[in-house]
Amino acid sequence: MLLTTALVVAMLHVASSLPSQTEASVCIAMPRVQIVQGDAATAAAGLRDMFASYLTGPTLKSVALEARLASQAMEEARVKNCERVLLASLTQKRKGPSRLGKVVGEAAEGALWHVPGGYSAGSAAARSAAVAGARAISTVSSTTRARDEFRLEYRLDTADGRPILRPKTEQMKARTDGEDLLTPLVEKASEAVAAAMTAKQ
Repeated sequence: MLLTTALVVAMLHVASSLPSQTEASVCIAMPRVQIVQGDAATAAAGLRDMFASYLTGPTLKSVALEARLASQAMEEARVKNCERVLLASLTQKRKGPSRLGKVVGEAAEGALWHVPGGYSAGSAAARSAAVAGARAISTVSSTTRARDEFRLEYRLDTADGRPILRPKTEQMKARTDGEDLLTPLVEKASEAVAAAMTAKQ
């Protein structure tokens, strides 16, 4: 619960940010996600916002894109005056009876999740999306089994499609049940993206 709440707060902080002229900005496209358990679409939004939480700081600004098609994501980035676009995909593989890409809808839980903030329709929608994304990411981590493999592929392009950081892949295999592999994978990828952004300034 504490981990998820921290993710929600970070996601709410960066979700509506727009780049300024003094910061290196990156638009983060909705990732492609294949997971063994949980809702892939919601997990994709959570992964996008997890990237955003890492790629935000004194000299970095991230903007979460909503478009799901790559072509539309590039157009959305141009509309939002973002020169760089991060494209990523996550694949989880499990040895055993579960199939790659199986999407299992989660039943409503008894606990009610609360996120600090105002009560306007817009802020309520943002809180709801942040909670759903954070919960999906938490579910992926908590349901990870020993020997599960995660592969994170990513690249950084300009809004007109020119490469800044060529395609890279990070892979990890779980050693124990419930091991969180997403955090170190996203952190390592974010470090590479931030370095590429800084080098291109």
